Amino acid sequence: MKVAILSILFLLASCSTMNKDLESAISFGQINELNQYSPEVEKQLYVRLYQSPIYKEGCFKETHGICQYRYFLSVSTFDEYPETNIFPLNELGEITGIEWQDNKGIDAAAIDFTMEKYTKAAIVNNPELISRTVMVSVSVTPKSKKETLIKSSSGR
Repeated sequence: MKVAILSILFLLASCSTMNKDLESAISFGQINELNQYSPEVEKQLYVRLYQSPIYKEGCFKETHGICQYRYFLSVSTFDEYPETNIFPLNELGEITGIEWQDNKGIDAAAIDFTMEKYTKAAIVNNPELISRTVMVSVSVTPKSKKETLIKSSSGR
């Protein structure tokens, strides 16, 4: 009995970590319907991008603002009883480009994201921040997500 109770408590504790960031994304973040991007690519899944703001102390000078965003992808099949899932993206920053890639898989999607390490507002406010652009390829199904760093470049 004690083992069952401890197992349930452990499961609930491990689920609460992502829930706080996801709760912020859903409550006051921005939601983008990704199926509208790259209309020439046939979509096998319905994909949404949730954006949750991150505030950091040293990012802005003499004020405060959104330094970076944390992102989540919700994935759903187009079935009568759809399979669904939500995945966090590993990279933090601000997405500046979204492009779907052709994918022959069933119930799968491949999407490339271009991201800046900091928001435009943070870089304008604090020129000491070092900008970094990354391109990440995300392959996703209702059961799994794989992120691959395609390109990374730093600048001033």
